[in-house]
Amino acid sequence: MTNKPRSRRRQSGDKQSKMVDAAINLAARQGWNSLSISRIAREAKIPFPEALVMFPTKRMILRSFQDRIDGAVAAETTHDPESQSPRDRLFDVLMRRLEILKPWKSGVTAIAHDMLRDPTGCLCSALSLNRSMAKMMECAEISSAGLQGTMRVHGLTLIYLLVLRRWALDDSEDLSATMAELDKRLKTTESILTRICPGRTAKKQD
Repeated sequence: MTNKPRSRRRQSGDKQSKMVDAAINLAARQGWNSLSISRIAREAKIPFPEALVMFPTKRMILRSFQDRIDGAVAAETTHDPESQSPRDRLFDVLMRRLEILKPWKSGVTAIAHDMLRDPTGCLCSALSLNRSMAKMMECAEISSAGLQGTMRVHGLTLIYLLVLRRWALDDSEDLSATMAELDKRLKTTESILTRICPGRTAKKQD
């Protein structure tokens, strides 16, 4: 008796994962804007009424995918804050995120491309990405709270989007071009913040 609720939750989670996987894979082949929940449900082999209850909109599917990636990054985050600067920790966290995203690169790239044609979807996606970047900052042990934290999050979202464009074109096994782009963007941002706030070290901003 006690195992039944847990089993139902596991089945529900499995079906949600199937829907998310189907959506990302379909986006790689057919684009994102043209997809419907019913088409994704057929691909995932889940009855449409059940799929619609789980995900009334495609935006919710993307949010679930982002939550999955956020959780995977957090699960793999192990570092000694005393041995790395905040910038180095953030670099490691974001590269780990991009490594985790590699199996879905075609789908993520297609979704990002189509989002640019949908201003409303683009705005909602940016807000959702802000939440993910706040989590990435916390993984790097950098506060995302308060006005300064909010400014950092918005800045990191912009950096991430710029690096994501390079990542989409980076076919190297070690993502060397992506690493160089991320390192350059983070260093430039750190330099700008140092000029704006003279006397404040990276650790003081932590």
